[in-house]
Amino acid sequence: MGARGMKFLFLQGHPSFFARDLGRALMAHGHFVRRINFCVGDWLFWRGPECTFYRGSLAAWEAHVEALMRREKITHLVYFADRQPYHLAAQRAALRLGVVCVSHEFGYLRPDWILVEEGGQSAFSHFPDDLGVIRAQAEGLPDPDMTSRFSHPFWQEAVQEVAYNLGNFLLWPLHPRFVADRAHVPLLEYLAYLPRQWRGRRAAGPAQVLVAERVAGTMPYFVLALQMQGDYQIRHNSRYRDMRDFVREVIRSFATDAPGAARLVVKLHPMDNGVTNWGRVVRAEAAAAGIADRVDFLDGGDLAALLGRAQGCVVVNSTVGLHALRAGCPVKCLGIASYDIAGLTHQGPLADFWRSPTTPDPEGVRALLRLFAAALHVRGDFFSVAGRSEAVAGFMRLLDDGLARPHGAWLARPPRLVRARAEGVSTDPWA
Repeated sequence: MGARGMKFLFLQGHPSFFARDLGRALMAHGHFVRRINFCVGDWLFWRGPECTFYRGSLAAWEAHVEALMRREKITHLVYFADRQPYHLAAQRAALRLGVVCVSHEFGYLRPDWILVEEGGQSAFSHFPDDLGVIRAQAEGLPDPDMTSRFSHPFWQEAVQEVAYNLGNFLLWPLHPRFVADRAHVPLLEYLAYLPRQWRGRRAAGPAQVLVAERVAGTMPYFVLALQMQGDYQIRHNSRYRDMRDFVREVIRSFATDAPGAARLVVKLHPMDNGVTNWGRVVRAEAAAAGIADRVDFLDGGDLAALLGRAQGCVVVNSTVGLHALRAGCPVKCLGIASYDIAGLTHQGPLADFWRSPTTPDPEGVRALLRLFAAALHVRGDFFSVAGRSEAVAGFMRLLDDGLARPHGAWLARPPRLVRARAEGVSTDPWA
């Protein structure tokens, strides 16, 4: 890195060795790095002389981290998942001190991309929400290479996730005041995966047949893409506290406002944990709305093929919406999403979407992807050695360059806050 002397404070990272590799690479380039562990899971993936444990209460954490950042003259605060309670408190302190907050997450672009965004995502993204600005800033940038470069066995991802969360659950006496930001008890969630995997294998064949029928047929259909119940993008970047509310709202609107010949295809998230039987929920809501014969439930199937002929796709704020835009499929977001921009997605009410969906501007979508790739993403992944290595190098280049600012893809105040407040979303740490 060209600039030396930056001082980094790392908080919780992804349950992998990515944050550790990034921190140690920064130290090797002459930067100060401090990591704070909160629980056994954190310690499993990063331990060493640069690490310290915080064992105090969440209530006392903000004052503690502000004093630490002030004392160590921290310049950058780095974390995975911007709405995690410890990270949110640290952001409040960082804003008071002028410390740059750097959130990393799974990329908006997938696969093989990691998001590196100043501040946070969705409602808290500093990325412009004006398509004209995006077009201008994307001028001359290359189209991103969307081919898959890295791979890892699924068992590796599963083992690391289970080790992190079950370690915290079973060894909680070692960190009794740690507050985990999880919607489900880990043991319950992992046990629910067993029948879920069995149901998923049984449903895969019928799902492929149904997708083929819908794609080859002439009947118009819309796609409703489910997100995971525990997804913090649902809990913190939408008005929904339960995905059942989203399903109910969309199905009732479809029953009332969609053309009578149209069908609704509800697609389960492929990584759903099985705690909720979504097939049963969807069928019950469709029956209650009087359209049981017009609603399909899919556990599996080719999403790309489905989106390729769909009349539209409804999401809360899933990256499925971005896949749909790339396919030229109209999108309606019911939560806060960075790609939910006039000219790309449907900005009118859901009732209008069923009959007059806004077709995305293909050149606008290309501009968005170019600017996303250049300003907010690095190639790589959290699991494979090669993927982590490339992502670490890219992450360091973005830090060295000033993140999204040189690309004109950063606004001082996140531009989606007004809409978030209107949706009842907390905009902490922003007033």
